[in-house]
Amino acid sequence: MEYNPNTDTYWDESALAQDMKTAFDICNGCRLCFSLCPSFPDLFKSVEAHDDNVDLLTDEELARPADLCYQCKLCYMKCPYIPPHRFDLDFPRLMLRSKAIRAKKNGMAPVDRFLGDPERIGRLGTAAPTLSNWSNQNPMMRQLMEKTIGIDHRRHLPKFAIMRFSTWALKRQKRLEDTDVAIFSTCTVEYHEPGIGQAAMNVLSHNDVRATVPSNQRCCGMPALDGGDIAGAIERAKQNVAIFARYAKAGKKILALQPTCAYVLKQEYPLLLGTEDAKAVSEATIDVTEYLAQKARRKQLKKDFKHRLGTVTYHLSCHTKAEGLRRSAKDLLSYIDGTTVNVVDRCAGIDGTWGLKAEFYDESQKVAAKLTEAFREAKGTTACSDCALAGLQIETAADSAPRHPVELLQAAYGLAPVDSLESEDQS
Repeated sequence: MEYNPNTDTYWDESALAQDMKTAFDICNGCRLCFSLCPSFPDLFKSVEAHDDNVDLLTDEELARPADLCYQCKLCYMKCPYIPPHRFDLDFPRLMLRSKAIRAKKNGMAPVDRFLGDPERIGRLGTAAPTLSNWSNQNPMMRQLMEKTIGIDHRRHLPKFAIMRFSTWALKRQKRLEDTDVAIFSTCTVEYHEPGIGQAAMNVLSHNDVRATVPSNQRCCGMPALDGGDIAGAIERAKQNVAIFARYAKAGKKILALQPTCAYVLKQEYPLLLGTEDAKAVSEATIDVTEYLAQKARRKQLKKDFKHRLGTVTYHLSCHTKAEGLRRSAKDLLSYIDGTTVNVVDRCAGIDGTWGLKAEFYDESQKVAAKLTEAFREAKGTTACSDCALAGLQIETAADSAPRHPVELLQAAYGLAPVDSLESEDQS
């Protein structure tokens, strides 16, 4: 099967159809992933309707599972047939290929074109954040947004920041030789959640780690991939690799502030670009929570905490799991005395742009039902997640946006307002 967009076979429609039929036949005979996402029940239903003969599947039946796939990567982790198995099955990448070919042939849908360019959205939104945030909460404006763009009017949307993270970080820039780690800030932090970036910088500084935020970063490219815009993803990957390769080659770690972006830099950039620089960036990239968790495991993280965290209800996001980081946040937060971490291992059903679309909103809520139930039952504890997009779903159940682990660490150190955290001297 072909997953490399830089080959002619990747873009061959007949080759894609054959690869998808082969994959669907394998999946139909296995069914380990039946309960993971809406793609597989839909796939099995279609195959069963043709008496298990995948050769009879229509173009629509082949495309539908790809549209329902939101790239959570859970099936890849569970699949016994992933490369280097002779079946060579990478279901998520095959679904991306389907979207890419259809986007190239038919053009991108307005909602994919809009959501696939978060930098443009971010620049416009942060130019007048008060007006933008008002619009995103106004029922009439949201109805109009759904009709014209395709973003569901019921979906909680991220707020635009008053000050972009790069603006805040500009005065804290360091030369390469004076840097221990470079921060890949992500669009989420840059335009919506600069507090995550500020917390990361403060915690790193407190632990004598010299961090810098290189200028002119782009989106990681995942939103473009979601809509089938391979060229847009490659363009962003090239610019980011050009910026970060010199840090990687100098032996510096690249800390990604969101799990999806860390995954893309590590797993997708080498395939999209196929260069030694992309490989170097991939190997140097690490999720910021895991970086700090490693220091905690080695007892290299300071323990001069001023406040306890109490009980933390932590959401383990799909892409965090896809990075193999099931214990990172728990190990990190448990390093703080007086902290209990309860892990909620459930999909949030947003996964990039998919859960924002009106077409899939109801399905998204079904996927997230167990997650929201868990956080509803955990009210009174501190909600936490590495993934700010998943936080949009959690917020509906917890009545407040969850904090990133680095924000909780910052508060525990006394480097930021404490809110409801317990003082160290309390019993």
